[in-house]
Amino acid sequence: MSVLITRIEPQKNKKNRYSLYSDKQFVLGISDESLLAFKVHTGIELSDETIKQIEEKEYLIAIKEQAMRYLARRPHGCEELRKKLSKKGYNANFINRIIHEFLEKNYLNDEEFTRLFIQDEIGIKKSGPLLIKHKLITKGINATIAQKLLYDLYSENLQFKNCQWLALKKVKTVLAIPKEKKRKQLASYLTRKGFNWDVVKTVVLDIIREEHDEEF
Repeated sequence: MSVLITRIEPQKNKKNRYSLYSDKQFVLGISDESLLAFKVHTGIELSDETIKQIEEKEYLIAIKEQAMRYLARRPHGCEELRKKLSKKGYNANFINRIIHEFLEKNYLNDEEFTRLFIQDEIGIKKSGPLLIKHKLITKGINATIAQKLLYDLYSENLQFKNCQWLALKKVKTVLAIPKEKKRKQLASYLTRKGFNWDVVKTVVLDIIREEHDEEF
């Protein structure tokens, strides 16, 4: 069967979208992209198969537009974007097609996303490497990629500087408590921030003016 398109009207509240009619009966909504791709015009007869193809293309366009909105806000890794689109209820096979297209067009790049994420965590949040790696893995980034870029971008010297910065900020809130309790609270806080024990121990001992060889 086929449907004769007798009228094409722009949709009032949706830019670049049109409504197709057969006489007075609404057939379907269509984007300008599909309008051109399928060469839809007044007087054309659309078969059931063509309508199905148009609907599939429109579905892909909807997923793509949602994905672009996410990427416009901030960079995403592949798995993070896939999870967000899945939560919107989109079909997994169609999501995979969009992910594949975005990878080919370099809209998605896990290594570049990881690099930018690490730089923000180091420079803005002063997070430790263990916390950064944990965050990346929860976003679906491969642990090997995360570890490699952390090694490249986060030197031991910078780890000490960030750990010390956080400790100096935190110590102002625990000035009045006993030294032993203060030491434990600082150590616990810096550990939660993702710094390894050797860095935490050195920074805390220095901050509270203890001997570096004192048993911690």
